[in-house]
Amino acid sequence: MRMPYACGVVAVALGGAACTRQAPPPTGPRVVTIIATDYAFAAPDTIPAGLTTFKMLNRGREPHQAVVMGASAKTWDEIRAAMMTFTSGRIAPWLSFPGGPGVVLSGDSSNATARLEPGNYFIVCFISSPDGLMHVMKGMVRRLVVAPAPLTAAAPPAEPQADVVVTLSDYAFALSRPLTAGTHTIRVENTGPQLHELSIEQLTPGKTLTDVQRWMAGGMKGEPPTRPLGGFEGPNVGKMGWFTVTLAPGKYLLSCYVPDVKDGQPHVAHGMVQEITIN
Repeated sequence: MRMPYACGVVAVALGGAACTRQAPPPTGPRVVTIIATDYAFAAPDTIPAGLTTFKMLNRGREPHQAVVMGASAKTWDEIRAAMMTFTSGRIAPWLSFPGGPGVVLSGDSSNATARLEPGNYFIVCFISSPDGLMHVMKGMVRRLVVAPAPLTAAAPPAEPQADVVVTLSDYAFALSRPLTAGTHTIRVENTGPQLHELSIEQLTPGKTLTDVQRWMAGGMKGEPPTRPLGGFEGPNVGKMGWFTVTLAPGKYLLSCYVPDVKDGQPHVAHGMVQEITIN
């Protein structure tokens, strides 16, 4: 109880200067680790709402992603039912995709930072195995409860500082500036009018977008002509999120595979794919 007296003495000594306590600097987002295997996720059961960075480590043999989807005031059964119709383009208007780590190969990792609202969510992988069956159908789904954040006097966490902004629309990507070799923190903004994602894939040397389109038309059989390097799964219309990625010189594709609300076809089929060169 001596602090007010001490402050008063200091104030008098400094000629009446105010005595204030320095506020602590804002911290970064909360980090939540997700371990992906064939075909399961290991992750916390409950996390508090707020700015959160998901870091996914792929310890399986196949490629994986960690799509975060859910809602507030909805039951697990309601969300699961909406999840199972998602791939056909029937996306419930109340279903939220705040953001999740994009696809990476075995041994790699990806990340995504987003603001999470309280509610019930699932972590899901919609990637297909060589047998054509999606990982979600093999049980690669996990519940995640986002609880209301506790009241605190601490400063809110600072948003990641992005050096590139990518805007998503129907059906295009707009970059605030060209991507270059090195590590980038990218802010993803969805201007809609429907759900989108940003997937970054490095083309195999000698391959082009035409080879990718031919591979997709053939049922995605055999060795893919790209290597996925992560990205951002989401966000909803009018929302934004962040992810960090390291790029080497080469040719890349920016792609969106979200099913279209009009015909259920992936957005890449509507032209939402862009080839870029990294120098």
